[in-house]
Amino acid sequence: MSGNVQKSNRRTVCWLVAASFAMFGFGYALVPLYDLFCEITGIGGKPTVAVLQDAPEVIDESRSLTIEFTGNAANGMPLQFRSKVPKTTVKPGEVHEVAYLVKNVSNRDLVGQAIPSVTPMEVAKHFVKLECFCFQNQSLPAGEEREMMVRFYVDPKTSRKFNTITLSYSFFEVKDPAPTS
Repeated sequence: MSGNVQKSNRRTVCWLVAASFAMFGFGYALVPLYDLFCEITGIGGKPTVAVLQDAPEVIDESRSLTIEFTGNAANGMPLQFRSKVPKTTVKPGEVHEVAYLVKNVSNRDLVGQAIPSVTPMEVAKHFVKLECFCFQNQSLPAGEEREMMVRFYVDPKTSRKFNTITLSYSFFEVKDPAPTS
């Protein structure tokens, strides 16, 4: 009987080790799988990134879109973070630039990363950022106040059923920033 119990225990341990590796692999693959899912379904609110040469040469003068801007410091991060203007009006295809203001209100240096979101989600793939402070971590010395720019356009192919788009940023603290080269 003792031999059967040992055999059963070994089999259980093997299954547990295999399950642990499978869970680790699944967790490791979650981010790319989520990105792929969002790309396929069009959800997730991730804007497109491009370079100025990719900006459309045609501006749709027949309509205007209201772009609203919001920002918040996530998880109690000691920052004041907001857009300089709450909203603006743009023509699809027209390149615009908007400033966000950030102030480190703590007495310690911080490193943060702004994560963008665009709503409605169906428009996210047509909201194209050419330059953005969100492309890299931001070092914010204690008490520093700074203006950070985002340069964007809305693709003229955007559905006509949307008249208002919201660009929102959540600013998160980066606990262990990668060294900059």
